Amino acid sequence: MENLDKIVDLITDRLMDKLQVESYKSSVFVIGGFDTPDILDREGYQVVKNSSSADIILVESIGFDAMLRIASLCPLTADEAVVIKSLLKGKKVLVLNESFDFHQYKQTSKALLFQDLQEQYEKLIRYGVQFYKKEELVSILEESTGGENNKPVQDVTTNSSTPKTVEKVGLLTEKKLIEMNLSDNDSIRLKKGMIVTALAKDYLKRHNINIEE
Repeated sequence: MENLDKIVDLITDRLMDKLQVESYKSSVFVIGGFDTPDILDREGYQVVKNSSSADIILVESIGFDAMLRIASLCPLTADEAVVIKSLLKGKKVLVLNESFDFHQYKQTSKALLFQDLQEQYEKLIRYGVQFYKKEELVSILEESTGGENNKPVQDVTTNSSTPKTVEKVGLLTEKKLIEMNLSDNDSIRLKKGMIVTALAKDYLKRHNINIEE
């Protein structure tokens, strides 16, 4: 009987641990997006009305001019100020691709002007803005908030001059790269068959980190 009680307690503890992991979702503050809060609710995320209490800022609707002002750190509206303040606090800021679709002007604008727009886009990414496609929103949020795959990456070397090897990870995410404490211009070696997410690729590009096969 005593052994049965121990087994029941063990099963209960494991179920509670699993429920806690599955039930935790980051809080999200949404700018624009009529149907987005409902989608987030269905996925288990907490949609908050105060940006200061949110883990993630999700920008579904904002003007092209607004993004230029954000890139210049010159907010004109409350939404623009929220984005800049959130970036300053190190929060994850996700912006819909269409909000800053500068590629549409490639064939019509002068080369120098288009280059300036591209530089503003790259500046926003360096600030911490993550651009996303509408259909990829849920997967990007899952990657941003973590899960079973977000275990610390094993670093088999400590010499920064030697490429670091990512071990026993099938999916390489931005969070895993951050946990590796990589420096700019570092190199990493990936195991064959490893998948690198879009966020991870952006992180590698921003920090000029090379991948060696």
